[in-house]
Amino acid sequence: MGGMSVQPEHVLVVGAGLAGLRTTEQLRAAGHQGRISLVGAERHAPYDRPPLSKQLLAGEWEPERIVLRDLDALDELGVRTYLGTEAVALRHQGSPEHHGGASDRGRCEVELSDGATLHGDVVVVATGVVARRLPDQPTHVHTLRTLDDALALRAVLDRIGSLVIVGGGFIGAEVAGAARARGIAVTVLEALDVPAERALGASLGALVARLMSRRASTCGRARGSPGSPPTVSPSPTARR
Repeated sequence: MGGMSVQPEHVLVVGAGLAGLRTTEQLRAAGHQGRISLVGAERHAPYDRPPLSKQLLAGEWEPERIVLRDLDALDELGVRTYLGTEAVALRHQGSPEHHGGASDRGRCEVELSDGATLHGDVVVVATGVVARRLPDQPTHVHTLRTLDDALALRAVLDRIGSLVIVGGGFIGAEVAGAARARGIAVTVLEALDVPAERALGASLGALVARLMSRRASTCGRARGSPGSPPTVSPSPTARR
């Protein structure tokens, strides 16, 4: 019996995005028979994020189309969900009196934002990232990371005439495209010399700047110093 692997009784997956969902699916596919719990800060079932700044923001798709597994499908998979609550603390509970097998690793305790605690033999942290916010960012300024973010921004695009986007990467460019399709005047601010420079390099980034400008988006570089308002200079390749 010494060489036999011991399955954990309870696997607790923190993060209900694509990584967390795939973890639960692969556990079942590999024959795991124990309990699986999935914790997610958002109230939604796991969904696909790339369409948030594309089809969903453009109004071509509704939220139901981007769901990867709904709650009924997760229940059929034998996954218990704790959605709409954040994991705020992770503690290890050692078991020095046990040796050999899974018990000598101890158990972990995850505290949730509603005050509840969950215990698992194994905890998988698959929480992803959060959108970067500017210092002292006003509450009416939008970020785009979650489904709720995308729906809120989509509603705003239906009633505005101009939009300033901070960040000229792929997501910023996709938001600019969705706004221009509605006839909204768009200004894109990028800290680097050209949009998407980190991902594409300077030459292709310059091409992106030209393409954005041809679609009537103003593309510029934001400059400033602490304590003073930023100034915007046009990208050297951003010409209409």
